[in-house]
Amino acid sequence: MTNKIRKPIVAGQFYTANPHKLKMEIDNYLKNVKLEKEYDNIFGIISPHAGYVFSAQTAAYGFKCLQGKHFDAVIVIAPSHNPIEFSISVCDCDFYQTPLGDIPVEKEIVEGLLGNKLIGYSEIAHKREHSLEVQLPFLQMVLTDLKLVPILIGYQSLETSRNLAEILYQTLKNMKKKFLFVISTDLSHYHSAETAKILDDKVIDAVKKMDAELLNDYISSGKAEACGFGCIETGILYAKKFGIENADILNYSHSGMIFGDYAQVVGYLSAIFY
Repeated sequence: MTNKIRKPIVAGQFYTANPHKLKMEIDNYLKNVKLEKEYDNIFGIISPHAGYVFSAQTAAYGFKCLQGKHFDAVIVIAPSHNPIEFSISVCDCDFYQTPLGDIPVEKEIVEGLLGNKLIGYSEIAHKREHSLEVQLPFLQMVLTDLKLVPILIGYQSLETSRNLAEILYQTLKNMKKKFLFVISTDLSHYHSAETAKILDDKVIDAVKKMDAELLNDYISSGKAEACGFGCIETGILYAKKFGIENADILNYSHSGMIFGDYAQVVGYLSAIFY
């Protein structure tokens, strides 16, 4: 029986396709991180998904917290950037591939999620999307025995986030496994650095307060921007079902800090739920 493998589509664009160079680059990003404290009982992280040259150093803060930890499965929730109409898509493939190797998909959980009528599998959505893929090389570098549950959100809304959080809860609550959630999102896009900071501070405020409704209010009123706001809301809502109340901001940056153009920037956030 032939395995279904989701091939990398942004290797060589968002990050280097050379495995040796990729390992060295990620290792350097991780070595540059100095954490203020150690984290136990980690529920999940928020991580950016831009090209590594722009956002990988910020992303490294979250992944650094995971080194030396073990999780039975990693659930990555990422937004779709493609004009494909769907609500929630779980990838029903056997492996997600990166230049660092093939990551097995946790089929038991995937099949359980796909048994819900609100969740489907859009093969073309997963095939075209970068926001989930760019998280994977970092995960391969910091975790061993990695198993993946790949989830894309198409139409983002508070209702979709509530539905997904409840479906995840009902699917996973009785499993004697330790899960990690990776929430993929960038923040505001193409504003001045000053405006970006104002918008991004609103997202940071809602994350620190673990308040999905507040984040949704900020987004819907134009006071904040995040291309994966529904992914953040899902993470918060699911975490609170298990009494997770703590969130720390690990790092914030924007693209202007890399190349010196502060006229139009994209914001990046690394945060942790524990």
